[in-house]
Amino acid sequence: MQLPAALAVILGAAGLGLAAPLQAQSGFEFSLGVPATAPQPVLRTIDDERLFRQSQFGQRVAAEIEAASSALEAENIRLLEELTAREDELTALRAHMSVEAFRAAAAEFDLQAETARREQAEKRQRLVQFEESERRRFFGQIAPILQDQLAELGGQVLIDARAVIIAAPGTDMTDEAVAALDAAIGDGGQAPFPLTLP
Repeated sequence: MQLPAALAVILGAAGLGLAAPLQAQSGFEFSLGVPATAPQPVLRTIDDERLFRQSQFGQRVAAEIEAASSALEAENIRLLEELTAREDELTALRAHMSVEAFRAAAAEFDLQAETARREQAEKRQRLVQFEESERRRFFGQIAPILQDQLAELGGQVLIDARAVIIAAPGTDMTDEAVAALDAAIGDGGQAPFPLTLP
């Protein structure tokens, strides 16, 4: 007697061999609608801040900024000493000056102090602009090098390490990337707009 089709399927699913399992019929294993044989991209991560800071390029930039900052700090101390001495001088002379003369001298002193403050703030901002400019130059030329390094390590997709919560050991390729960048571009040479603080 021939079993109805629906009953044959039920008995086959129960392991009685009357119907082939669905998986064997289709050749696919269903998991969230994705075939089990679908290739998964190999991910690698990179810490772009550490990439810059630990590279010869980034270390050269940091050294230049540190030297300029030290010079700027020394200049700030000198200006402060000069302004303090001038203020003390005006205070001592006040008793011997007319009101008009003292007001004029005080206004001149205020202008001198404000000019020094503004010029020093502009120099400090120049340090920030220099670093931003050098960062743009660095990241603007490293993509081909990173792509070659990614391929050499067998990766297909490179993502920012800050976007990763948990990763398997060996996923991060920052150290390898730093070595590759040092070999390719070194410290980057002299900046197009050197850091100068007149």
